[in-house]
Amino acid sequence: MSPMTETPDRAASEAAEAALIALDSTGEMALLRAADGRVRFVNHAFLSAFGGRRSDWTGRWFAVAPAGPADKGSRRFEALMRTRAGNRWVEWDERPVESGGSISIGRDVTDQRDADAERREAEDARTRFFASVTHELRTPLAGVKGVADLLALTALQPDQREYVRAVADSAMHGLGLIDEILDLSRLDAGHVDLRPEPVRPADLVRHAVELLAPRAAEKGLSLACVVRESAPEEVLADTARLRQILFNLLGNAVKFTSEGGVWVELSGDIDSEDRARLIITVRDTGPGIDAGDQARIFDHFERGTGPAQLKESGAGLGLAMVKKLVEAMNGEIGLESSPGDGASFWAALPVPIRKGVRTDRPLAGESVMIASPCRVTRNALSAQILALGGDARTLSNPDRMGSARGMTVLLDARWADRAQESGAKRTLILTEAASKDRIRDNPPPGADGWLVTPVRRKSLERFIRDAMPGQAGDNNRLEGEGWPLSGLRVLIAEDDPVNGLIAERTLIRLGAHPERAMNGREALDRLMAGGLDAALIDLRMPEMDGPSVARAAREAGIQIPMIALTANTSEVDRRACMEAGMNAFLTKPVDPQTLTGTVLSLSKAQNRFRVVSG
Repeated sequence: MSPMTETPDRAASEAAEAALIALDSTGEMALLRAADGRVRFVNHAFLSAFGGRRSDWTGRWFAVAPAGPADKGSRRFEALMRTRAGNRWVEWDERPVESGGSISIGRDVTDQRDADAERREAEDARTRFFASVTHELRTPLAGVKGVADLLALTALQPDQREYVRAVADSAMHGLGLIDEILDLSRLDAGHVDLRPEPVRPADLVRHAVELLAPRAAEKGLSLACVVRESAPEEVLADTARLRQILFNLLGNAVKFTSEGGVWVELSGDIDSEDRARLIITVRDTGPGIDAGDQARIFDHFERGTGPAQLKESGAGLGLAMVKKLVEAMNGEIGLESSPGDGASFWAALPVPIRKGVRTDRPLAGESVMIASPCRVTRNALSAQILALGGDARTLSNPDRMGSARGMTVLLDARWADRAQESGAKRTLILTEAASKDRIRDNPPPGADGWLVTPVRRKSLERFIRDAMPGQAGDNNRLEGEGWPLSGLRVLIAEDDPVNGLIAERTLIRLGAHPERAMNGREALDRLMAGGLDAALIDLRMPEMDGPSVARAAREAGIQIPMIALTANTSEVDRRACMEAGMNAFLTKPVDPQTLTGTVLSLSKAQNRFRVVSG
């Protein structure tokens, strides 16, 4: 019979035979079963693994799937099986065939599983080592920073104050480097635990900018932020990781910019009703980055080769950590720059939306002139006013102040003596926090108030729309100044004498009455005795560690807020504390404002404090 007259059955039979020959030559185990589960064919690799001849297996039932409901579709699973080489792990890829039944392809993955287990064990050991070492390093450095901060509050000569600040800055640099090394170690090992929670990105940006403002002011730089109208108001994201990304990008920009300024822009790209891309962009007027450096700027220990990069100290870890964090959040990061024209770093992060974009335009109908010699200030404030619905114009020449007649003017403090020339409806002086008292005590003629830079979005809304002549906007005023923790009895469970002293003196300055416990057993005894309003508990203490103390106290019915105050920074440690019943997790050195805010927020939430007047 010629091929042209070959029957379909014969063609199918020959095709099936060819397929079996191909299966027999493969190095992976192959098992073909009929619809009733009986073995139809096993290949040579299967026989090498399980023994016997092909005829010994044909017609038998041989189950490779784990116990469970039948699944007629494709599936992949691992099974521990008895082979000629002993018990081995076999990964099976099982698929249905058109004639009925199934084909299973298996490969021995025992060695791979053992190697993976050894790798995980090594990574866990490395993580534990880094956690232990960094804790031992952070504890004394936190003590140095805390003592320097306390010393700065005493009467010092100007040169002594400079020495103290240098000590504090050096300690903070060391702490930052330790944290970067530990974070990179975790990220390299794939140990990234993301904790999505409701967060307002605009608040995070504002906080980051305000904390870095003093550092920028020391260098004579302008620092600003813009929240575009496309930015979602509230999203689900890991707050701590977002904060790390922001601080590293902003800190890097401030570090390598010597004149002009830095501004961060928050925007969004809405994918659907419940998802968006949150976009963080940090721009600077620094020296820029050449193409060769851009290709490796996100690698470990890379800082660029330009004069500005070589001038500044640093290990080159910050941008590498940012890249890994962004990738862990399934986002993207990029850079646009050219030598002499500054740099623009951006990160785009997919996030679920809790609250969409703002639809109100609080500055609609308002005309505002931004008069400043700084391009960053002009551009940032103009963009923010436009995002709020206002009409923004900029002025780079003080000789043209008359063009602002009838408008609200935001006037740079360097041009404050020109306030009367504008004929403006209202003139607000843009000043740094360190200079606001001078503006307040000796207001320039024609000035109606002030705004502290970097200017908050809420301050723009309030003082452009609602302020009356004579009002002043101080958007950096701390709430609860004076004795915010007045009368509260707070336990400090800390075995390190230096850090215990720092916590004690800090609480006294805040109006609290601290009590000390030098080990875990003593701390638990003091908690059981009652009469306390809150407790600060270190993780690592003699006799009982912090989580054990908290767990025992909760089991005994003690309900006061307990706050972990520790040199440990890992997510594992944070989780252990929270599972033990602690209410918050703060890392040393903790600043007084953060400590105050945490204690007060917990007091309001639990209503457990005996607050008395000071």
